[in-house]
Amino acid sequence: MRGRGHRSNSQQPPRREQLRQRRAANQEILTAKKQLLKMITLTLQPLEITEDANFPYFVKVLNPDLHVPSTSEMRSLFLSIYTEKENKLQKILNSVDDIVLTCELWSAKAEDYLTVGSHFVDIHGNLQSYVLKTVCLFGDTSAANIQKQLSAVMEEWNMTGKVHSVIRAGVPQLKTVRTKFRQMPCFADTLNVVFKDLMTGDELSNVLKKCQNIVMFFKKDAGAERRLREIQDRLQMNQDELTWNYGDRWLPSLQMLQRLTQQYECMEMVLGVRGKIDLLLNKNDQERIRKIMSALEPLNEATSSMKKQGFQSISAMLPLLRSLMDKLEEEARNNEVARKLLSKCQTEFGDVTNHKLAPITFLDPRFKEQLGEQNKKEAWAKIQKELGAASSSSSAAAEVKELLGRYEAYSPTAEDSNPLAWWRHTGKNKFGELSRLALKKLGVVSTAVPLERAFSSAADRFCNLRSSIEPENLHMVLFLHSYWSSKP
Repeated sequence: MRGRGHRSNSQQPPRREQLRQRRAANQEILTAKKQLLKMITLTLQPLEITEDANFPYFVKVLNPDLHVPSTSEMRSLFLSIYTEKENKLQKILNSVDDIVLTCELWSAKAEDYLTVGSHFVDIHGNLQSYVLKTVCLFGDTSAANIQKQLSAVMEEWNMTGKVHSVIRAGVPQLKTVRTKFRQMPCFADTLNVVFKDLMTGDELSNVLKKCQNIVMFFKKDAGAERRLREIQDRLQMNQDELTWNYGDRWLPSLQMLQRLTQQYECMEMVLGVRGKIDLLLNKNDQERIRKIMSALEPLNEATSSMKKQGFQSISAMLPLLRSLMDKLEEEARNNEVARKLLSKCQTEFGDVTNHKLAPITFLDPRFKEQLGEQNKKEAWAKIQKELGAASSSSSAAAEVKELLGRYEAYSPTAEDSNPLAWWRHTGKNKFGELSRLALKKLGVVSTAVPLERAFSSAADRFCNLRSSIEPENLHMVLFLHSYWSSKP
């Protein structure tokens, strides 16, 4: 007979088992919250989304027993994870010797923001990239203030003296300012600047604006678009979605013109019936559009070779530029728009046969044989100078020359290989001190923003729900967005 109050093991698990089950349940809830927070951050949604009237219903369909966290719960978790990731990144940066910064100046809701990112090569030979800080400039976009913000970021993250290069986008005011670090323009931003300059002429800008108005007419008038699709269906033609671009980025503009040209025959019928005579393209308009598209196609072909996500080493830019210039020269023979574009590219990017990027490209085992004699000569001279800076003896100079000769004779690697990993392992074992310089140079990125956004038409960084976000919250959201974007 059991004593009074004694409970059988079959009725209730022992206290230790109860605690284990409770901990497991709490961990499951925390994991679910973290995944929810990650989704909210990566899609740039507000934390208040959990209290939207429709959100709990959706969650209940997935799991009726799941607790939907309140905004205050999500906020607490958000701050906790931000602090955790910030401390973790600080420890990583403390162990790194060479760091590259990127700075992007962008606008939203009449405010100017500066986003500063960091890039470095880890011990495995992988390029790591993280957003460090996003600050509101409150109308002061002067070079002095931007320099001040960059210095503050370096001090805050204890990286003063480690930063050797800064890649800038939308910050032309820094171009003529002398700094302790090397400044380089963002490749994608420079292409957009070239395109914007090309389109300043009335003939080209007017026809581009006309095309924008045509697409916008069909986007806003549901009846007109429905009639367009009916005509295309009857003629058994493609019904691709029309692309509208209101900015000055070259790739979205090219995509808009391509889609419009493919469908203009049917669009013309609708415009005529609707009495939109001012939107009809005449022969001169159509010829200008054809020339603009033909001139931009070499840019499209050249940049399509770039990988589509993350950041890419600037070492790949010189081979890309040579390909771009060759294709533009060929197109320029019968296209005055291409001739203007070629001239502007030459002004912005310089002589590709004798280029400042030659030393970096030479240190990339994928492209070292694609330089040409003048670039190779320039690369050898600058690398010898950097490696021999610590010693002026003739024996040291001879050793450096012999080292470069052995590296040049080594077989190039495949174009889809990782040059950073190669220098971390194979290159370090075979070419010693050249490895340190190569990793430093190849760690410089070509764009100030990830490639998936560099050529995007998305001008707004946030949806309308984030229009009133506070600057400090903006910084933390972009920091976690960057951190989680680089992780599976």
